[in-house]
Amino acid sequence: MIKSHLAKVVLAIAIATSPVCYAEQSSQNTQSEQTLTIQQSLLGETYSLGVNAYLWGSALVRMEQISRQYTDISSPQADTSYRAPLNEFGHARRLSSPADKDMPTANRDTLYSSAVLDVSEEPIVLSVPDVEDRYFVINMFDMWHNLFQYVGTRETGSLAKEFLIVPPGWKGEAPRNTKVIEAPTDKVWLWGRTQVLGEQDYANVHAVQDKYEITPLSEYLGRPAKQVATELSARPGQEEDALRFFTELAEYVKQNPLDERQQALFGQFEKIGLTKQGFDATKLSPEMQQVLVQAMTDAQQIISAQVANPNTLEVKDGWFYAFELDDFGDDNALRSLVAGPYLGGQGPNEAIYPITYTDGKGKPLNGGQGYKMSFDKAPPVGAFWSLTVYDAKTKLLVSNEIKRYSVNNLTDLDKNADGSFDIHLQHDNPAGNKSANWLPTPEGNFYVLARLYIPSKEILEMKWTVPAIQNLK
Repeated sequence: MIKSHLAKVVLAIAIATSPVCYAEQSSQNTQSEQTLTIQQSLLGETYSLGVNAYLWGSALVRMEQISRQYTDISSPQADTSYRAPLNEFGHARRLSSPADKDMPTANRDTLYSSAVLDVSEEPIVLSVPDVEDRYFVINMFDMWHNLFQYVGTRETGSLAKEFLIVPPGWKGEAPRNTKVIEAPTDKVWLWGRTQVLGEQDYANVHAVQDKYEITPLSEYLGRPAKQVATELSARPGQEEDALRFFTELAEYVKQNPLDERQQALFGQFEKIGLTKQGFDATKLSPEMQQVLVQAMTDAQQIISAQVANPNTLEVKDGWFYAFELDDFGDDNALRSLVAGPYLGGQGPNEAIYPITYTDGKGKPLNGGQGYKMSFDKAPPVGAFWSLTVYDAKTKLLVSNEIKRYSVNNLTDLDKNADGSFDIHLQHDNPAGNKSANWLPTPEGNFYVLARLYIPSKEILEMKWTVPAIQNLK
């Protein structure tokens, strides 16, 4: 479809802008045909390079933009926000509710913590406390959305620890009792989750969050603090520029040097004005600029389509499972997808997030219907599990009379003697004892997200899967 669209775009542009073709179109002479072919080929190359540049670089641009967004505290912050200045932690202090309109697909299991670090001037020590009564994790991402280090319950244990985060190629001496973590880029995004054992547990969670500490190495060693940047530079380029993406990409590549292999790929983009000196649109004809705009639009469609790519997802009973959120390899389209709507997603050993928009027979979920999920046992996880309903239109939690937005391993469910149980999904409160296991839905379409933290081997091998959602009619 995209190739067909490109052919039409290229042909239209070439015909409309070629003086030779315009003047001699009726004569169909050899010279005009050759000119048209050359223009088509050059614009086709521009399109191909533009698509590849977007697929390759959009994760970097997204992460650099997020770094600036998450460190911008120029306006008042809600208590669900985790923004903070550069090199400081920000913590969400309560779980989201349907009233929080800026939190699509919000979880009801953990409070988030976030910190954007710049270790270019000196390393930074991350300290975590003893956390024995709940699950926690702090992920370390580089600016390409590579999750290069887990800190927390599964990977590093529940005891207090200290980690020295150093820039690429650092050769200094680390303090005793710190574990050195070499970051692939000078900026690092710390993305933390701390389990909430019910809303009455907030004070305990806050106490844990407050003990997540970030300390510059000089301060940690008791030396005079170094002068470091307190904020990130503004996004380059102009808002109204249709090709601003390439301006940003060029600037962020300067800040995040490429290895030899990536440099070879980047070198190809010189033909579309993208070099290590920056992006120069003046070297491109108006037709080439138009094709680049179209290339970005089509690349975004390619990225979005990865949710249905059978090579990246497993599907069972209407549920979609992703197992490569921390291991993209050379799959730039998948990397770009995860850096977008799945920003901060974790690998399967840490968590799996099955999602479904349909019942077990493939029909869209709708609050006008009643549904049931039959569990033969509780999901076999090492930390916790949950099921959360979201309005398909708004992607927000669903307001309801009992203020239940999810069910999890802490919910007081009515179970059978053998440990099996049913979850009832419908808009109205079901009659009788079913209300104990009721998960309210909106009146319209909805989707359900399962969260399985520290999944067992059964889940990883899909020997246990989330039950199908059965339509009761």
